[in-house]
Amino acid sequence: MARWSVASTLAPLQMHRVPPAVFVWVLRCAGVAGLLLAPLSAQAQRERLTVRAEALGGTTITRPTGTTTGADYTQRMVQVTLAHRLLRDQGNTIILLGGLWRGVEAGLPRTRASLRSDEAPDALTALQVATADVMVLKTFDERHTLISVLRPGLYGDAFRVEGAAFVDRIVSPRTTVGAGLSYGSAYGKVLPIPVVHIVSRPSRRVLVDALLPARGDVWWMPRKGLDLGVNASLIGAQYGLTASQQVGGADALRLANATLGSQVRWAPRGSKWQLLADGGLTVLRRLEYARGGDLVADLAPGNVPYLRLGAQRLF
Repeated sequence: MARWSVASTLAPLQMHRVPPAVFVWVLRCAGVAGLLLAPLSAQAQRERLTVRAEALGGTTITRPTGTTTGADYTQRMVQVTLAHRLLRDQGNTIILLGGLWRGVEAGLPRTRASLRSDEAPDALTALQVATADVMVLKTFDERHTLISVLRPGLYGDAFRVEGAAFVDRIVSPRTTVGAGLSYGSAYGKVLPIPVVHIVSRPSRRVLVDALLPARGDVWWMPRKGLDLGVNASLIGAQYGLTASQQVGGADALRLANATLGSQVRWAPRGSKWQLLADGGLTVLRRLEYARGGDLVADLAPGNVPYLRLGAQRLF
């Protein structure tokens, strides 16, 4: 799913103490980053405001005949996330409402006829996702919690509903494991995909937090205020295309990046702000034009370095 994520937990689930979930409120692209932050921080227990930017290195693509784009293909994006618990305690249930707004700029092929008179042949194409989020966490007993997510919205020029549901189970005092099914476009194509949720604290300074295949984090916390980690992320969406964005009659664009890298969170002493940084390499990329589910053009971008920078305010 484009930007789908559920509650991460720093401690096992307990009856009447469901881990607060995270919803995403993403504001407009300011033109400094590519697809980022399909994963959300393991700090989902805290209400927070996060601002992050990602930049991907340039690479060549297979340009369809009769189209134009720059010699270097790039993506960039800015994202702002607001996490807030709507209902803290209502029996065994927590309900969260939120929204997501993502703007991506990418050097996509365009036919010359679709360019405005004031646009250069290598002008970037703007893509947007705007959704509403409804998340419900319900505990059934001391070990089991049902987590469900519903996300209706616009993905480029197309309206659809994405979502997920899975059950978490406490398997030990330090580990919670869940499994279920998602329906979304994180891989760049709308698919039903099994999901596995893992939160484990093997030691006081180590945290494993994963929602596979969307994201996975391993954190080491050497001292208060400093977290060092490794992150794997799969971030993408299937966008509906406007008439001016279409190539070869395509009505959809499948866009996704899988990344692997290191990450750092640092909080100055006495501050509720955290500085965020991570970087590494893409390991899998999808950039395809499609019509009616059939492939029109595969642009086959190569793997490149990426860098994400940001700040997070905890409440």
